[in-house]
Amino acid sequence: MAGFSLIEALVTIVILSFGVLALAMLQVQTLVDTRTSAARNIAAEMAYNLADEIRSNFAAFDAGVFKNLPVTRPDPVDACYVGGCTAEQMATTSYATWRADISSALNGGEGYLCVDSTPNDGDSAINNGCDNAVNAPYVIKIWWKENTQRTQGNQPTVNTTPLRFVTSFVPFPIVPPAP
Repeated sequence: MAGFSLIEALVTIVILSFGVLALAMLQVQTLVDTRTSAARNIAAEMAYNLADEIRSNFAAFDAGVFKNLPVTRPDPVDACYVGGCTAEQMATTSYATWRADISSALNGGEGYLCVDSTPNDGDSAINNGCDNAVNAPYVIKIWWKENTQRTQGNQPTVNTTPLRFVTSFVPFPIVPPAP
């Protein structure tokens, strides 16, 4: 017998269909992973932006302003936008702007800056898990929610996966004097 029978052709089509379906599922998972990666990238950039703001305002850092930040977002100081403001007011405005940027850039996003010896804890800015331990590094914690499941109508479900990005840093390391 030469050629394919109808049954052989149908079996081949079914096998190819499973392969194409697997490729489609792989593409969907890739899109989900890309969205998660993009959110993590935004969180990392936001954390490094705040770290740079702290490093650029040594007067406020030296006065301890960054150690006593409120858990709720403060209001920016209007004087910083029109005329001039003190280092402490600039620190408050920078922090308020940073918190506002996080909430607009990430779904359910919120962030907090504190001194913490155990940075990998806390689940929100209010329940941040910061201990303000002596000689602990500064820690920037960012939380957001991600919709990982969809309904049959392709709408996000109310089930969200909480995600967290944490980085710790020492703004002005103490360098021992040269011998």
